[in-house]
Amino acid sequence: METLVNLYFKYFQPEQRIFLAFLLSLIFNFYLTPVIIRVAKSKRIFDQPDQRKSHSRAVPTLGGIGMYVSIVVVSLSLINVCGVSNMELSTSFTALPAVIAGITVLFFIGLKDDLINIRAWKKLAAEIVAVIILVVIGNLRLSSFQGMFHIFDLRYLTSMGVSAIIGIAIINAFNLIDGIDGLASSIAILASFIFGFFFALSNDWEYAIFCAIIIGTMIPFFLYNVFGKTNKIFMGDTGSLILGLLMTVLVFRFNELNVRYQLFPHFTAAPAFSLAVLILPVFDTIRVMAIRLYRRQGIFTADRRHIHHILLDLGLTHLQSTALLIAYNLAIIAFAYFFNFLGNSNLLFVILAICIVTTSIAVQMRRKKSSTKKDR
Repeated sequence: METLVNLYFKYFQPEQRIFLAFLLSLIFNFYLTPVIIRVAKSKRIFDQPDQRKSHSRAVPTLGGIGMYVSIVVVSLSLINVCGVSNMELSTSFTALPAVIAGITVLFFIGLKDDLINIRAWKKLAAEIVAVIILVVIGNLRLSSFQGMFHIFDLRYLTSMGVSAIIGIAIINAFNLIDGIDGLASSIAILASFIFGFFFALSNDWEYAIFCAIIIGTMIPFFLYNVFGKTNKIFMGDTGSLILGLLMTVLVFRFNELNVRYQLFPHFTAAPAFSLAVLILPVFDTIRVMAIRLYRRQGIFTADRRHIHHILLDLGLTHLQSTALLIAYNLAIIAFAYFFNFLGNSNLLFVILAICIVTTSIAVQMRRKKSSTKKDR
């Protein structure tokens, strides 16, 4: 007698499995999120407002719990890990156990930080452990720069080291961009859709399903986070750290498909395109940390230099700021797609130049508004 698992792989077509994964994760987190909100309120687990933060009232945190549970349960239920399948075009997600292990490490350290706060070095240590699990055990890494800075194939140890550094950078970028309602979750939804779309075109079904699970999980959180009034919730470090590692997985897989397997369409500048997809958190983190270093401040010093703070200071609401930044991200993605023939290095420099110019304009607008207020 065939098991339910074999029947699932035999009778569900890839497109149906993608939709099923999306639907189940959507329903699962729609159920979990209000439960977590009630628990957080009953235990008085809130993110308290202060002069640096963008909210004005105490809001339940721990939204990352629902994200973690939904992604883990649905992924382990619906994704083909071992490669045994009856579908001709099916691929396996052999690295999934390592991915689950990595986000589990970040889940517990993020949860502890949300509850009692921990030192930055402890959080960094957990990020290093999670990325090492991903790179070494899961073998999810960048094996080539594909011509960026005239670098192509990387030696094994170099590949692991570079991939670990990039992974830690992406995790911290998502942790730092989570400053206004809906921004981090919107970026994750957008990135998962873009990468998942190309995975599906390339018949890389298990990773496409994984992207659908992330999207389905993030939509309920986004709705409660942005439109919730009495039932608003934040993802906390628990959620932002997990999202950073998940986006690292998608970036590594996308680039490896392009160089080692058969990504359709083939990208001349896959690494630069990956940067374009995650341009908001990555560029904003680089910019803010560069300013802090220039002013001889600690790189983890809390301030209001992030791009979302600038937009809020210009008078935009949280929703308006998020919508504008996502539209900007989409424009950068479209530009990178249509101009990927420029090659990695050239496209990278153009994207960074665009970001520097547009961010500088926003900073000058805030300074002008601030000086106008003082004159009054």
